[in-house]
Amino acid sequence: MSDAPETTLASRPQIAADLYLKTLSEGGVDALYAVAGTDFPSVIESYEKAGPSGIDLPRPYTVPHENLAVAMAHGDALRTRRAQVAMVHVSVGTANMVCGALNAVRDGVPLLLSAGRTPLTEEGEHGTRTRFIHWAQEMFDQGGMIREAVKWDYELRSASQAGDVAIRALDIAEAPPPGPVYLSLPRELLAREVPPDVPRRVRSRVTEGLPDPDAIDRLAERIKAAEYPVIITSNSGREAGGCAALAALVEAWAIPVIQFNARSVNLPFEHPMCIGFDPQSLLLGADLVVSLACDVPFVPAVTNPRPTAELWEIDRDPLFSRYPLRSFGAAEALVASPLAAIRALHAALGSPGADQARRVAARAAKIEAVRARRTSRDTVDLNRFTAEAASAVLAERLPRESVIVNEYSFRTDLAKFDGEGQFYGFTPAGGLGFGMGAALGIAAADAREGVRDRPVVAMLGDGAYMFNNPVACHWASAAHQLPMLSVIFNNRRWGAVRNSTLAMYPQGAAAASDGMFLADLSPAPDYAAICRAHGGSGETVNSARDLPGAIDRALTAMAGGQQALIDLVIEG
Repeated sequence: MSDAPETTLASRPQIAADLYLKTLSEGGVDALYAVAGTDFPSVIESYEKAGPSGIDLPRPYTVPHENLAVAMAHGDALRTRRAQVAMVHVSVGTANMVCGALNAVRDGVPLLLSAGRTPLTEEGEHGTRTRFIHWAQEMFDQGGMIREAVKWDYELRSASQAGDVAIRALDIAEAPPPGPVYLSLPRELLAREVPPDVPRRVRSRVTEGLPDPDAIDRLAERIKAAEYPVIITSNSGREAGGCAALAALVEAWAIPVIQFNARSVNLPFEHPMCIGFDPQSLLLGADLVVSLACDVPFVPAVTNPRPTAELWEIDRDPLFSRYPLRSFGAAEALVASPLAAIRALHAALGSPGADQARRVAARAAKIEAVRARRTSRDTVDLNRFTAEAASAVLAERLPRESVIVNEYSFRTDLAKFDGEGQFYGFTPAGGLGFGMGAALGIAAADAREGVRDRPVVAMLGDGAYMFNNPVACHWASAAHQLPMLSVIFNNRRWGAVRNSTLAMYPQGAAAASDGMFLADLSPAPDYAAICRAHGGSGETVNSARDLPGAIDRALTAMAGGQQALIDLVIEG
């Protein structure tokens, strides 16, 4: 019998993959969404080794497509407000990541997007090339294909720096303005031993500067002098407390708010100052426009404020410097977090004095009249099964605590959202295939917190559903016990393609065929059957009358741990 000490899993030498994963967890990462390949052996070994020892690593999720992995990390980061990680397979996996990276960078969401790198060496080292594919998958610059879609990219060059590089990546991802970063990890380096006492970095606390008080004072004076100031926002409600802060400000001063292409609940949708969701007919009387966390406050080819109306912009990057062309002429652009700016502006404005009270009251009456002209759920024609009718029923029937991710088709102007975390809109980049994955990431974040009674719903067009790689999504829902509801607005067409064609050529040759050329998605498959094939509940609904019962049955299925899908066969 040997006298040598027994080697246990916990006593095995530390490798770079151990250091990397431990550091991610210590840095605040909760989840790793993995699309594994031949570059993952050391990551897999680290997880298997850590299990019995009780070391806390990011929760691993097996994901069968890169687009889904990034979307799940994106939804998870939206929910937790912390960077989460997606890891994919070398160059080809990175290629499939690019669309999700574009969504994240335009949405300002912190993610650590990582990929293995095909082995650097051809022989002689642990982790060297052992498959024919290792030659063809190498690139001269793997990070180059994703570089424009991330804030920072790097390739690990020393095994002992795996922890330092992980912290560096997380710090940059979460530093304002937040966004995705990319890290490639060569297979040999992940497998190399590193000293157990390698120095460990901790996260940097990045303190965000306050808005310029002089600029805030100037804006406050403009608001006091304006007859009809208007705030346009798409994402000021993303920060905790942002919705309540904006509500307090606009209620005190009777400032109407347009939530254009809303991606969060910036103001309760039924708030007296919420006048609508499209500036096209709502800017005509404005003599001051404040664009708050809004990359496109209006579309100049469609509508414009009065020529004499000043435009002020507020955001962490108010010029959206990563957009190649953006020509909104702002009188001033304030660099600040939306929440800090709102609070500073409210403090500078104070309460309306006697000389302003009459103007504020008159403006409130005008806003009430504008709100009265908005579309109401009560006026929707439920005899025709349109996207509008379906949205009205869904808004009425879904529980108030539901979380909705909208990939285009749900009519948010008919919703009742009144607080943060109830709604996440489609990203400005428009990379289809986002909604189901984001909903699953939100469900994963909730499940880790023990929240199981908050239904998560993805609203999707039929084209968007196909882009989501639905088999991969339904599999992940079942495999990770993340029940969610998918609602498909099935009009058998690419609505955006058709509408754009008809708008540009209303009397053209394409209009003769109703703009359906290259937009026709018929015949529609049995979408409900795809969900049922993964153990879920799936129904096809053909009328608004039948929709409430289908919603109730879907909610019952989800409460029992099943995913659900409702296929709405609506009019075009």
